[in-house]
Amino acid sequence: MPPWRWPWAMGHVALKEFHLEKPSAYFTDYCRRTTDMPMLVMMEKKGDAYLAGRFLRASDLDGALEQANNPEWKTLAFDEADSSLALPGGAIGFRWGESGKWNLEEKDARNGADTHLALSLADRHDQIVPVSFPYFGGKASAAFVATDHDAILHRNVPTRTVQTTNGPVVVATVFDLLAANYGIDRGFGGENVAADYDANIPYTPAWAEAITGVPRDQIITVARQFADNADKTRGKSMVILGAGLNHWYHMDMIYRGIINLLMMCGCIGQSGGGWSHYVGQENCARKPAGRRWPLGWIGCARHGR
Repeated sequence: MPPWRWPWAMGHVALKEFHLEKPSAYFTDYCRRTTDMPMLVMMEKKGDAYLAGRFLRASDLDGALEQANNPEWKTLAFDEADSSLALPGGAIGFRWGESGKWNLEEKDARNGADTHLALSLADRHDQIVPVSFPYFGGKASAAFVATDHDAILHRNVPTRTVQTTNGPVVVATVFDLLAANYGIDRGFGGENVAADYDANIPYTPAWAEAITGVPRDQIITVARQFADNADKTRGKSMVILGAGLNHWYHMDMIYRGIINLLMMCGCIGQSGGGWSHYVGQENCARKPAGRRWPLGWIGCARHGR
């Protein structure tokens, strides 16, 4: 059975229980400071719904927020204190051309003032809008085991309007888009959201059970244990895997689901946590003649593509 469903179902549980119902202080702090979850995404209207576009950037605003150096590479977020726009350091635009701002300190890069980035617009939105999310395992897909769901799923997302040099733009946080993509019912109405784990909605434990045969209770238990351990140990939960996943058509979806879970649980970059990938097949260096094993990149001539 295709294995890519279980990481998404585990992420559904971790996001629902440890971020929305009873937020973990460690998870919230980790996601706010070290991921792009607070960053604002410009929403593009298409028909009766919206699509997630690109990040809102300093260059989109009048005066580029006084950023003469790489403003088109500096992302924005809202400050929790007053819902004003913040320019957090650490974006790629700070990497070149200026010193001392390519870090993850919780400060506004314009003046060094302390800032507390808002992960969600749930309590500070202007409007709730339907957003279209692609689903690659539905009726119109060529998945090994397809489900009876549409190729496009509409889910409601809290948004705000920001005035840019090209006029007003609707924006949402990455966190709110992530929660919507996982199909968690947050009380915003609409279809294709799951009030509980027994709803057959992508990407719930019940949905994963119907496809993989793994009982939903086992998925829920493992997800809770993984997240609970990460919460108590500050990220010391690890995923260990080998080459088996690479043999599946939806291998990219499996990897994305695992990476999402690790980010939600604050595991990446933590000693004893994160991702341990074993196997040597990724070594793509040329095998020298007469040798049984490749030498990596040592002693091998460069070859153009």
